[in-house]
Amino acid sequence: MRKRFLACLAIAALAGPALALPAVPTAAEIQAIQSRQAILLDAHLAGMKAGLKLDESQAKLWPAFESAIRAAAKARANRWSETRARMETGDRPSPIERMSLMADHLDNSAAELRKVVEAAKPLYDSLTEPQKLAFGPLMREFKPANRR
Repeated sequence: MRKRFLACLAIAALAGPALALPAVPTAAEIQAIQSRQAILLDAHLAGMKAGLKLDESQAKLWPAFESAIRAAAKARANRWSETRARMETGDRPSPIERMSLMADHLDNSAAELRKVVEAAKPLYDSLTEPQKLAFGPLMREFKPANRR
């Protein structure tokens, strides 16, 4: 009986940290995350542009597309900051408020995606068939890893 108790106690001690709620990141940690995300965005945009091998006329359409991607990323980062600020206040939204926040998030995400589509369409239409084949896989690099 005592061995079982000690075994259960050992398992609980090992599992305890794994079951604990994650800590809210500090301002310095958030700054580091945002810095890494900015670096990755720059790299993804440069990689996509290089991978598409744009000609002169296509390169003229690139800035509008890049601006739309950057604006969407900035808006996503701002929403994340707002969410973090709400969490820090300790106020827990009601289920109705939570659904309303989710609906607002979906509306904002849809509007941002529409802007990216509007900016991408002229660029995509100007691409050759091999470039169009490369466009989809290169765009997947902008999909955040935690979304499916």
